[in-house]
Amino acid sequence: MHLTVEKENISIFDHSWQIIANPNALSNSCYRQWEEIAAKLDDLQLDYQFHITEEVDSVRKLLKKLCQSGHRHIMALGGDGTVCSIVNGIFDAGVPVDEIYLAVLPLGTGNDWCRTHNYPRHPLESINIFLRGQFVRHDIGQVECIRNGEVFYKHYFINIAGFGFDAAIIHQTASKRARINNKYIYLLTLLKILFSHKAQKVHIRTESEEIEEILFSIAVGNCQYNGNGMQQLPMANPTDGYFDMMMLKDISPFKILKNIKNLYKGNLEQIPEIRFTKATDIHIGTDPYILGEIEGDVLPTADYHISMIPGALRILTAL
Repeated sequence: MHLTVEKENISIFDHSWQIIANPNALSNSCYRQWEEIAAKLDDLQLDYQFHITEEVDSVRKLLKKLCQSGHRHIMALGGDGTVCSIVNGIFDAGVPVDEIYLAVLPLGTGNDWCRTHNYPRHPLESINIFLRGQFVRHDIGQVECIRNGEVFYKHYFINIAGFGFDAAIIHQTASKRARINNKYIYLLTLLKILFSHKAQKVHIRTESEEIEEILFSIAVGNCQYNGNGMQQLPMANPTDGYFDMMMLKDISPFKILKNIKNLYKGNLEQIPEIRFTKATDIHIGTDPYILGEIEGDVLPTADYHISMIPGALRILTAL
């Protein structure tokens, strides 16, 4: 995949970096990897401050505080949930978001966002990407949860938001968030939910069309991967100013099982029940409300308004 905008290069040594670590990511072997990373950063004489939050939910509050204190150069040490929490903290801070530079050293097991950006599998190797200092203006999505015509909750996302079947998996495992990042645990949970989840009638409105369809699952995103390596949005580009949206119609559980390999390879055009479209403004309405999730975070049940914030953040890329 080729990005549609120019990359911006900075010298990482001209700035002080705030490194934010997810405590779940820093367990067992991951903590040893962080020690190797810290030693390398010290050898490079990088100016940085290291923060370990008390719990995952504290990441968002910490970023808000750091940004309001004037910090603009952030490094995420963790997986998709950590990156998403950091993005939300940046927007919560009320500072000009285009002043922020966000680098990611993927650590942990749930690193779907990094796949689109071609990050190396080992976090220590990502330091070489960091040294290049190559950033792109990355699109960000905003989800507004609406009941009775009123917005009561907002959440930002950098990767993919899931509705219907994808969200049902997360809702069922909300108390086991650390475990859901394991690919095999995810697949086992998928199989369990697969035979109980029911498609429902959904009304979708975008800036160019209205869709009324019985749908099993919906994915809306800037990047290509979720679900620990499933390539649900194989043509998504995080810098083109558009969401890619995948809509899966009512489908037999056995047909989904038959096509699991195509989900991981991105060969979804072989499944006739799947439709893709692009949009910048998406309304999803159902009765009863459809389930929603973002990077393992459960969204309140509601109608959803998903809007694009094009080129919102400068984010390190390996492409």
